[in-house]
Amino acid sequence: TPTNILGCTNDFCWGLTTNPLDVTDVYQERLQLNTYGLPTHTVYQGNPEPVVLVFQSYFLNQIGDGTTDNLTRANDIGYLNGAATVLVPRRNFGPILSIDTATSTGLSAQYTGWGATFELEAFRRVNRARNLTEFREALTYFDVGSQNFAYADKTGNIAYYTTAELPIRDDLQNLQAPDGGIPPFLIRDGSGTLRHEWLPASSRQQNQALPYEVLPLAEMPQVVNPASGYIANANNDPVGNTLDNNPLNQLRPGGGLYYLEKGYSAYRMGRIDRLLQERIRAGQTITRADLKEMQANNQPLDAELLTPYLLTAGSNALSPGAWSQLAALAADPGVQAALVRLAEWDFSTPTGIQAGFDPGDNPNNLPAPSAGEITNSTAATIYAGWRSKAIRNVIDATLTRVGLASALPGSEESNRALKNLLDNFATRGGVGASGLNFFAVSGAPDAASARDFLLLKSLKDALDMYASADFAAAFAGSTDINDYRWGLLHRIVFDHPLGGALNIPGPNPFPFRDVGTGLPGLARPGGYEVVDASSHSLRADGVNEFMFGSGPNRRFIGEMTDVPVYEQILPGGQSGVITDGPLYVSQLSRWLTNNYKSLVIDENAAVAGSVARQNFTPR
Repeated sequence: TPTNILGCTNDFCWGLTTNPLDVTDVYQERLQLNTYGLPTHTVYQGNPEPVVLVFQSYFLNQIGDGTTDNLTRANDIGYLNGAATVLVPRRNFGPILSIDTATSTGLSAQYTGWGATFELEAFRRVNRARNLTEFREALTYFDVGSQNFAYADKTGNIAYYTTAELPIRDDLQNLQAPDGGIPPFLIRDGSGTLRHEWLPASSRQQNQALPYEVLPLAEMPQVVNPASGYIANANNDPVGNTLDNNPLNQLRPGGGLYYLEKGYSAYRMGRIDRLLQERIRAGQTITRADLKEMQANNQPLDAELLTPYLLTAGSNALSPGAWSQLAALAADPGVQAALVRLAEWDFSTPTGIQAGFDPGDNPNNLPAPSAGEITNSTAATIYAGWRSKAIRNVIDATLTRVGLASALPGSEESNRALKNLLDNFATRGGVGASGLNFFAVSGAPDAASARDFLLLKSLKDALDMYASADFAAAFAGSTDINDYRWGLLHRIVFDHPLGGALNIPGPNPFPFRDVGTGLPGLARPGGYEVVDASSHSLRADGVNEFMFGSGPNRRFIGEMTDVPVYEQILPGGQSGVITDGPLYVSQLSRWLTNNYKSLVIDENAAVAGSVARQNFTPR
């Protein structure tokens, strides 16, 4: 039966975003193998425990014989190549992911979602709730797939709840430290030598599904009608547990570590909070128009925090007595022009091209960019290239020197590390907690000169990259920074799993076309962790590597007046069937330009405005 996961009733609205609660542990298991190399048991504290083998059969269509769907069983798939899945009862019946037959060891995954849970019941009850109390009761059935639930009703209540069942680990609870120095986000010991197990349930929470001890509902992040007058969330740490970069140093009431997750996105929430606080300090009443403007915000907060370090490096390089190699970098005309452009930047990221879809544009008649938009667009391009090269020159180069080229951190961790090194340079001199100097430059007279050299070198490397043949499709080899429009790089293809004509843009009659030859996709503003989500890889160094592949799957604004006003937009249309014609993309133009449609809740109004009807009949 269809139901709503996101939506409104006549009395309240609710929404949700992903919360990355840590509900999965990976274990190294000791195994007993049979003569086929298949595990028969795991070994825990010296005792063998039987595993469960689940066999799979695969049937393949015989292509080329002219017969449709004549399926034949494939008998050449090895047991360990997909013909069998090995389940470990101790791991909530989680699978063994890999097996080393030489050492009789393997990796298993324990996850809260491997067993029976009740999310469908949660949403059934949410849709039938009449008030905050009943809404909160419904969420007690939400067991896995952690979400941040937001609630607002016509009586003035606002609320936030983190949902899902979080297992309590033995070592974190009873030792108040990860046993063996191995936290839950690394590979844990499955032999029983270390106390890495999930504790069995000793006191069950309301409507609990898991057979393990879980964090009590009262300790889950939540707030109702806060004194601040607002609630905001953008997949960030809801309680600040990780703000000191240590997720394992907070205590639960009565003892045990209060551990939720090792790390969160931060910059989107940082921007949202700044935008709200600006209006509150100014005494403004926050309107629907304000919230639409905030949802469309495309200013990367990390740029606002990191750009001053680059500008300071440029200033230092021009000071009397600066190291000659540093001064030479600052004297480069392209570097000088780029620094001036970054100093003018308001941190917005407009596309800078007429083919781009910017907030507020008429999607049916896209305007030419203004001079201000071009200035900010090119600054966004320069910054994105500089950050990519800075991560490579500072983080990657240092780790590569010590043999870690195959284990480089991801975008989030690398950007965080770069900022940490710059923020703490006055006391650490560019040396990380590991003792590695991340600003090691041969011949540099001091640490500050080495730091500034790498920052300016990264800017020069970015400009050289944009002028290279690799970026000719976008910039045609130009060395003029005014040509470096962000929309030529920051693009999205709405790619369907089956590809081809189902993609947007694609070979279909819909009015969406690639930015240009060799530049697939539609141009949009945005970037790394902006409010209007559109992140790309921070190591991007190819003309199609600054693209993004996901964004808001729903933008919604609701004003909870006596007669509520609801507006929303989706990145597609009313129909997922391409043969339905315009309905396949009927909302995309507005989504691309941050415009909205009215959301009708009243049944009579919905029926009056309907253009088609689909009936679902139970069997």
